Amino acid sequence: MEKDYKIYGIRGATSIEEDTATLITERVLELWNEITSKNDITRIISVIFSLTSDIKSLNPATVLRKTLNLDSIPFMCLSESEFENSPTKIIRVLIICESSTPNFVYLHKASQLRK
Repeated sequence: MEKDYKIYGIRGATSIEEDTATLITERVLELWNEITSKNDITRIISVIFSLTSDIKSLNPATVLRKTLNLDSIPFMCLSESEFENSPTKIIRVLIICESSTPNFVYLHKASQLRK
C-alpha cells in the first residue's frame, strides 16, 4: 500500500536549564532526532526556530547546518513573543515538510506546553 505524503508543519519544542552552546547543541539534536524518528519525512522544505529572549549563546539552526550538514535547507530563527507567565529557556521548531505523519514532539520542560 502506497503512503499518502502531504505537506505538514511538524512542531516540536525543548528546553534548556542554562544558556550554553553545549546544552543547546545537545537539546536541538535530541529534538531533531526525536522528530525525525517519529515521522516519515521524505523532503524538508524549510525549518523555523523560535527562541525565548533568554537564549543567546547559539543559534539552533547553526547546530543543524554544521552538525548534520543541512546546507541545502532554508532555516530561519526568530525571537519568541513574550507574554505574562511565558515559560523561559524554550526552543521551538516548525519543520515544513512532505510526510505521511504529523507527529509533534515536546521534550523536557517544553512538554508542559502541550499536554
